[in-house]
Amino acid sequence: MRGRPCGPSSSPGRRRSESSPCWSNYCLAQSLSIAIAQPGLRTSGWATTLDIMATKTPPQDPLPTLLATLDDLLATTDANIDRSRSIRERIAHIHSHVEAGKPLAAIVAQETRPLIVELITENIEALQEVGSRMRWAEASALRAEGLTTTAIADLFGVTRQRVSKLLQHPPASTKPSSS
Repeated sequence: MRGRPCGPSSSPGRRRSESSPCWSNYCLAQSLSIAIAQPGLRTSGWATTLDIMATKTPPQDPLPTLLATLDDLLATTDANIDRSRSIRERIAHIHSHVEAGKPLAAIVAQETRPLIVELITENIEALQEVGSRMRWAEASALRAEGLTTTAIADLFGVTRQRVSKLLQHPPASTKPSSS
């Protein structure tokens, strides 16, 4: 299909009527943004189909997700505190045995699992997973309150582009808990 030329490549000073069809890439993109922004608008035959395809589900309230993530963060930090206590006990145990001259290989071989290095790994992985969800939940809640991506970036100490990417790609498990 070919329509009249329009958009930036058209004759200088000539404006296209809003009701006339246009199939240039520029005007197609402009019509597309209008059709997405205003689903009831009918600018051409394809807009009817586009209205159905472009209709988004209404945004969900981010607060239940934020609250569920805060609860998960609390549980994670509690579990990390427990693991950290175990690490401290094992450090004291290993320290005293090494000072007494016992070989480290013999000490570690007698340790029960998980070892100190395994506990450290569990702490890091747990915080990384819930931290990722927390960043997304908090950024989503701030955005829903009307903060710009730039303002959120300033709060988080990251770039605006990082916040934009964060908001576009939520972590795998960001659903509010069903409890």
